[in-house]
Amino acid sequence: MKHLKTIFSEFTSPYLQNANDRERPDIQLKIDHSFDVFKNSQNICRTLSLPERLAGTAQIAALFHDTGRFPQYREYGTFKDSESCNHGVLGARTILKHKLLDKLPRKQRNTILGAIALHNRNKLPGFISEELRICTEIVRDSDKIDIIKVLIPHMTGVQSGNEVPLMGLTEKPGEVTDAVLQAVKEGKQGAYHKMRCLNDFRLLLLSWAYDLNFEWSRKEMIKRGYVETLMTQLPDTDQIHQLRSPIMEQLNS
Repeated sequence: MKHLKTIFSEFTSPYLQNANDRERPDIQLKIDHSFDVFKNSQNICRTLSLPERLAGTAQIAALFHDTGRFPQYREYGTFKDSESCNHGVLGARTILKHKLLDKLPRKQRNTILGAIALHNRNKLPGFISEELRICTEIVRDSDKIDIIKVLIPHMTGVQSGNEVPLMGLTEKPGEVTDAVLQAVKEGKQGAYHKMRCLNDFRLLLLSWAYDLNFEWSRKEMIKRGYVETLMTQLPDTDQIHQLRSPIMEQLNS
């Protein structure tokens, strides 16, 4: 795994070096995020009875899952897929273009590429192999747990300069979008394209409680206090308060 970390670091280094002072923190954020998602995937795999090769495949996919973010940001100046491109698909194409994983067995590499291409889908297709499904679910959970960790500080005392991590959304006190709120009420994952303000983003992060696949992930969301922190940043209304109990019930399941 050490040599794969080196490959990832060597791939991302030029993006960091060529970035200007405004861009550099955003690039570094994604590099740090990638390594933290990798660590989360290791923790999930330790709780599962997976063959060693499959666990390793999932962890490599976790490390490289956001490979597409770097060319995406260089080309478009945003991490918002709806205003640029699908970073999951771009990541798989970028790995092939730069031959980053060419030393791996073809079957393993194809599973990793599939997991990377699918990790940011709202829902996984039903026709994929069980091996690909498990790998992708591990990446998705690992990603979500770290994304919330990364975003909460940016959502606290919001200042100018946070536009890229927060996808350009701004603070609109007391406002929530009905479609995003309704998704959480129905125990569904919120949709990025329906967000209109930062409170919508907070609701979307809470809705991920309903899309976590593994007990480690659900426990971690509780352990890190994500629900309480996000709830305190949302409007103080009965509609919001009523979301807490079903979310906690889901996480404790």
